[in-house]
Amino acid sequence: MAKTPAKPAAKKANGKKAMTKSQFVARLAEKAEITKKQVDAVLDEIIEVIKGEVAAKGPGKFVFPNLCRVTVTRKPAVKGGEKKINRLTGAEYETKPKPAYNQVKLRPVKALKDALK
Repeated sequence: MAKTPAKPAAKKANGKKAMTKSQFVARLAEKAEITKKQVDAVLDEIIEVIKGEVAAKGPGKFVFPNLCRVTVTRKPAVKGGEKKINRLTGAEYETKPKPAYNQVKLRPVKALKDALK
């Protein structure tokens, strides 16, 4: 049985690959002159702080200075069972119920937008 060739990694339009987490940690460790383990611990703590800020008991938003604003919006449940007609085919269908969920949004701050111009 012949093997299928592996798919190439996803590339951006300019041909460059995105930085992996290990490459990111290595670069930060080199610049800050600390160990990779310490950088990984700092990244884990940043994630925990963001989780705490956007959680139900937190304010629901977190601003990462000079980078982005993280916000969370609670989307309510939607009842299903409503009968509708597909405009393209004319077929009748019944809508499905959707559970409630938290929608997380990351928006760049002005400093980052200006830096990328």
